[in-house]
Amino acid sequence: MLRNFGMPLGLWGIALLLAVHANLPDYLSGLKIHGPYLILTGGLSLSLAFRRGRAFFVLSSLSLAYIAFVFFLEQGNAGFIARTVYAAVCVFVPLNIAVFTLLRERGVWNAPGLRRMSLPLIEVGAIVAIVLSDAAEFTEMLYLPILEQVVLSPRIHIPQVGIVCAVAAVSVAVVCAVVRGSVIDAAFAAAAACFALACNDLPFHGPFAWFCTMAGMIVAIAVVQDSHRMAFYDELTGLPGRRALNERLGALDGTFTVAMIDIDHFKAFNDTWGHDVGDQVLKLVASRLRRVGGGGMAYRYGGEEFTIIFAARRANSVMHHFEDLRKDIENYKVTLRDRSPPKDAARGTPGPSVAGDNKGTSQWISVTVSIGVGERTDRAQLPERALEAADQALYRAKAQGRNRVSR
Repeated sequence: MLRNFGMPLGLWGIALLLAVHANLPDYLSGLKIHGPYLILTGGLSLSLAFRRGRAFFVLSSLSLAYIAFVFFLEQGNAGFIARTVYAAVCVFVPLNIAVFTLLRERGVWNAPGLRRMSLPLIEVGAIVAIVLSDAAEFTEMLYLPILEQVVLSPRIHIPQVGIVCAVAAVSVAVVCAVVRGSVIDAAFAAAAACFALACNDLPFHGPFAWFCTMAGMIVAIAVVQDSHRMAFYDELTGLPGRRALNERLGALDGTFTVAMIDIDHFKAFNDTWGHDVGDQVLKLVASRLRRVGGGGMAYRYGGEEFTIIFAARRANSVMHHFEDLRKDIENYKVTLRDRSPPKDAARGTPGPSVAGDNKGTSQWISVTVSIGVGERTDRAQLPERALEAADQALYRAKAQGRNRVSR
């Protein structure tokens, strides 16, 4: 979970460091003008291409804030319009980040996406209405301190309501990132913190443009990371998927050992307890496979089948790891509460072993796996041949009674 914060926090730290120490050479001076547009537009394009609606709307908010900065704030105007726009972006952008973090992914070019698009448009309309009605009193209210007894540093110029919104956005995004294990939510947290720095009058040249651009870059890179994860990792178990396995097999050179692992009687088990509990069992087995010793790497092959690869290892040297893994899964109990008696028990068909406590209020099940092992020792042999050998060994393990390791 915490590794999802690595990229966003790294870019956030780089933004702080470069804002203080970096100066663009003359031949790159054009990036100060065109760079923000390129990065924000690129991020919006990536979000559309990968159908990441939440990221698209956060980047839209950042883009609108940057456009407002260019037209109303960049010249240091302290008039009514500039004060209204400044207070609005300090409030609306963090608020939007918090809202879109809490919402689930629904894409962009569809009815839910169009409804969500109305939020930034309503905010723009609210700013225009305040300016056109010359509601200076309302603008000044946004600058009033929420807690007058709180003394802030003289270097903090964001209105207190903006600070509250920024803290709320970061907090919401951090919690969601931890709960969901989402790199995009982690990026939203870093982007909200980066945008707070953009809004503050830091003693750096062009702080708003710099930090707003970095906030957009953080979200854009997170979109690429998340899309890569979805392409190469199984969403249910968190293990690398079939595509990652095929790439790994193609990259292996020399000797390696591969195993095919199948959950015994999984179809009967799924029919008995339902797909929700079946998913729970898949996650359990995946968590055990992830902890296999000896440097093995686990993958989800598909359905109830998994694969483990030991690079540069002969089968004889890793067989005990497979046997330990088989025993570990067999001895682990999955607790089920408030479940009706298994249908398999009534039908007398094969299925998972079931036990319960004396009160009958909880039951637990034990699953087993069959493992087939193959190896490649000849570099001229295709890696897929070792996988086929492991698959044949898996069939032998099933034919011999399941819950065993076979070569």
